[in-house]
Amino acid sequence: MNYHEILLHLTTINPNENDFDNRLQQILQKIEPMLTENAKKFVFNNIENENDIRYQYICTFICVLQNMKIAVSTNNDSLFSVKEFHTLKVCIEFVIAMGVIPGLLPGVGVNTVQLCPKPLQMYKKNLTDLQKYRRLQFTVNSLMELYDEIMFRSAILAQIGPLIAALLQLCHAPLMKPSKKCVSTNEEITGKNKFKMTPDLYDELIKDQEHFKCLLHRMLTNCPRSISMKELMVILGIKGAPKWLQCETRKYLVQQLMQCNGVVSIVAAICDDNLDFGEDWNKLDTISKLIATSHGNNSDEYYKSICLQLLDLLVSTQVKHSTTIANCCITALYEYNPNVCRKNIVEKVCDPLLVNSKNEQEIMKTEDEVVKCIENLMKCFITVESKFKQLPCRLLMNIAVPLFSLYNNVRQSACVLKSKIKQLILLLLHDESSRNDLFAAFLGYTFTNNFGNRLLSKFGPTGGIEIVGIDNACKYEEFADSLFDLICNDEILSIELFIYLLKFLSRSIEELDQEKEDKHLLETEDGKMEKIEEQLTAVKLLSNLASMSTVQEAQIEKPKPIISFIKSLFNQYIKERHSLSEEDDCEILYVSLMLVKMILSERKKPLDSSAFTDFVKFLKECCTFSNISPQLLLLTKELIELFNSQGRSEQRYYQDLSVDSKLSNKFEEALKDLTDPLLPVRAHGLITITKLIENMDPCITTSKAILLQLFEENLKHEDSFIYLAAINGLCALANSYPQVVIETLVQEYIDMPQRLSTGEITVETRIKLGEILVKVTRALGEMTTAYKNILINGFLCATRDSDSLVRASSLSCLGELCKILGFRLGNIVIEVIYCISCIVRTDKAPECRRAAVMVSSLLLRGLGQDTLTSLGKDLVDLYRGLKYLRDNDDDPVLRLHAQLALEELDHIVRNFLFSSPKLEKGIFLLGSP
Repeated sequence: MNYHEILLHLTTINPNENDFDNRLQQILQKIEPMLTENAKKFVFNNIENENDIRYQYICTFICVLQNMKIAVSTNNDSLFSVKEFHTLKVCIEFVIAMGVIPGLLPGVGVNTVQLCPKPLQMYKKNLTDLQKYRRLQFTVNSLMELYDEIMFRSAILAQIGPLIAALLQLCHAPLMKPSKKCVSTNEEITGKNKFKMTPDLYDELIKDQEHFKCLLHRMLTNCPRSISMKELMVILGIKGAPKWLQCETRKYLVQQLMQCNGVVSIVAAICDDNLDFGEDWNKLDTISKLIATSHGNNSDEYYKSICLQLLDLLVSTQVKHSTTIANCCITALYEYNPNVCRKNIVEKVCDPLLVNSKNEQEIMKTEDEVVKCIENLMKCFITVESKFKQLPCRLLMNIAVPLFSLYNNVRQSACVLKSKIKQLILLLLHDESSRNDLFAAFLGYTFTNNFGNRLLSKFGPTGGIEIVGIDNACKYEEFADSLFDLICNDEILSIELFIYLLKFLSRSIEELDQEKEDKHLLETEDGKMEKIEEQLTAVKLLSNLASMSTVQEAQIEKPKPIISFIKSLFNQYIKERHSLSEEDDCEILYVSLMLVKMILSERKKPLDSSAFTDFVKFLKECCTFSNISPQLLLLTKELIELFNSQGRSEQRYYQDLSVDSKLSNKFEEALKDLTDPLLPVRAHGLITITKLIENMDPCITTSKAILLQLFEENLKHEDSFIYLAAINGLCALANSYPQVVIETLVQEYIDMPQRLSTGEITVETRIKLGEILVKVTRALGEMTTAYKNILINGFLCATRDSDSLVRASSLSCLGELCKILGFRLGNIVIEVIYCISCIVRTDKAPECRRAAVMVSSLLLRGLGQDTLTSLGKDLVDLYRGLKYLRDNDDDPVLRLHAQLALEELDHIVRNFLFSSPKLEKGIFLLGSP
């Protein structure tokens, strides 16, 4: 039986013909010989109680389609030509028009004129209610059986709207209550529109409703969700739709929305799978508000499902514009129900950072969890596509300190999350209402759970961040350095932090006075040391901020905060001068005056003398007191003189920069600072001279030899601040005195373990010195080759240090030096390889083994084929050590690096043994005899 030919005959009909039923009869008679006996029997059994040519036509359609389905499943051939598929679509349209649409109640489904404009006349046939139901029941059951076959599905999906409307009607249309009087089956139909419900028929219809509910559920499950939701919304939006239909359709829509990808599906349904921000932004806004509104009886279950979908959308890479869709919905949810958004979205996103337990096993957060947390926070609070569709930053206040802890731990690394964490913290700091509280929490001055707990973290195997516990230690200096690194490029925050520190120091001094008055209060030594450390850290941070041009200009424009601060310090100092315990206050006062002096000296804008008039009078009054220290008196007079000379200095337009001229004022001031008894002042003098050298100030040219001696003398100082300032100064003189500088720094690098044992120098200082040596060699460039032996020997000596961090740092510096030298090491390369081999085989610290493997990879890659000729048998120990690490080490990162080094060595050997021959021809020039 040729099914496609039969379908073609059945569909070649004009619905607008005058005698439509007669035309159907002719078509059925024409195709009757083509039907098998089973097909004829199927049609006859279904229409034996129905003498309707149109019903017979529907049954013939269904019979042919079912036989086609059986044939396809038997032959495993489901391919249609374009013409055959078009015929199949027309066939489904005819079946819907004659079998489904006539049975739909008013208001159920879209008007036939809009859905089926071609077969308009097909359903204009007077039928009883029971006939309509039987025909609708048979057609829907048949189409659902065909829908299970893939080859029919796309054709049925083109007419899915009426089919879903029919299923809704068959499932949920209210049934007439059965009549109490017993009515025979032959008396069911008593007239044109008169129908009586019998108990048996009622029970049958109830069972049918349960059956069609299963079919509707199967249809919605197997149908693309965006299509089904679109059709449900169309059905729901029909004007004049029955209330029962609106109620049930709304329930199914909510169920679909709560299913996986329901949010994406409703966006695709409304925006037609092509989200255009310019055209569809209002639609997306409407969808977001619709989703944010609670639906159904159980709002908790609804929001739980929706919020899970929104969280999945944040991390989705499959859905186009997933972040924008999620942001719009989350923002709308927060506007509609902030508590639900905070509980089901924000807290879920922030969960890895909301650490409260003291059990380390419960605290452990993996790299993936932390990365996912930071990425989602960026998408929710720092959006790019739609900045007005983002949550308020105050929702992040409970993880402010955890974020700062992570930044403090990764600040000096190349972690990819560092910049994102920085953006989140800066977003919090720009909230004026909580800015000062955050400054206090970040610097460790206050302890409150409102901003979260400090976290202990470490780098994971893939370079991410792992959270391993709660950090209870107050590392004031680290916190200050991290906060300065955060705000140093932000003009507003740097000025606000400067003002905050002034207020903090004033408040701390007042509290100290209050404690002295309350002598009955006891204070431990640890508490005193902690307060001193807080103040010193604040002073150091204040000094760093004062060197910024933006802060200086702000203090010149609005000098009231710093003037009030200095006045309070002076008053307190003079009041308590008779006591011998006021040295710290004097130190802070001295530094504060130095800050004012530096701000006035390095200012770029004109000075408004009227703002400082009262302050100058106050300083003059302070100079009259007899109990003021000589150093403070001297600095106060210098500051007064600086104020008085501001007008005269501004009139100088020319400066003599010849070799024989006097040194600049800055250079004179710096030299004067070097003789000051206070350490911060001397350190400031060294830093100023270093800057003048780097800027190639003409006044420095004739004094380089003297400066070299000054820097060398300060290398022996026990204070790390002065020590590092001297090292940086020597680094600045490297181009002028390369041999002296390198020999001095290398000797200092070698002798440093002796000073480490006495506690004069820290491990971090030695590591910084190694980095400075590399910086010097990089600046010298090609000249480094002349000093390679002393540099390499210095770093090799440090590889025997007892501290693993120093050993790892020296190996890292050695690798950088090899790159700067272009791997032209000469015979000393054998010593380097031997040292690396020993560390690879014997060192217990994983960071040292990693550094050794890194240097070996650099050398192998840099030397190339010269590795085999230069090293020879000395390469064997390195090869065995790398192979042992690759096969046995517990560190997966180290095993990977060892494998890469071995592959580099394998590549060198292969190129050496199997190098392609060069086709060369020698040309000789014969000279004349």
